[in-house]
Amino acid sequence: MRPLKAVCVLSVLLLVSACASTPPAAKVDRAAAEQEIMKRVDSLLYRYSQNDQPGVLAMLDPDRLTVFGSNLTEIIRSSDQLRGLMTRDFEQWGSASFSDVRDVDVRVEGNLATAYFVLTFSAARGPTLPIRFSTTWRKVNGEWLLTQSANSVMAG
Repeated sequence: MRPLKAVCVLSVLLLVSACASTPPAAKVDRAAAEQEIMKRVDSLLYRYSQNDQPGVLAMLDPDRLTVFGSNLTEIIRSSDQLRGLMTRDFEQWGSASFSDVRDVDVRVEGNLATAYFVLTFSAARGPTLPIRFSTTWRKVNGEWLLTQSANSVMAG
């Protein structure tokens, strides 16, 4: 019985010392991280509305990008494709504005974050519509970059 007791005591001591030496996980201020993501969303929407192609492209994940537009054929996987999409959009619309961002749901975990929201889209030569966006952001060298986006025109 004595060897079993010694093994149990040794096991407990090792477990306690391992727990004591393990550094605590970094505490993340989720509210601040979520605000940071929404600032990025606001900046992206502003740059897009201004047809600021270099500004929009600077906010994209250089390693991997997928954007699903509102048309089934709009699948963007590169900066060049996004630049072409923006050019076509502004030729069609003349101008664009985004307002009334609402129904926001932001989640941040590690180096990935999602921001889902609805906004009102208006074009000079086009309709005013509610659009739902689902975006994924990846933190690269301390900066949140858009890595995925999908949008759906809402029916009302």
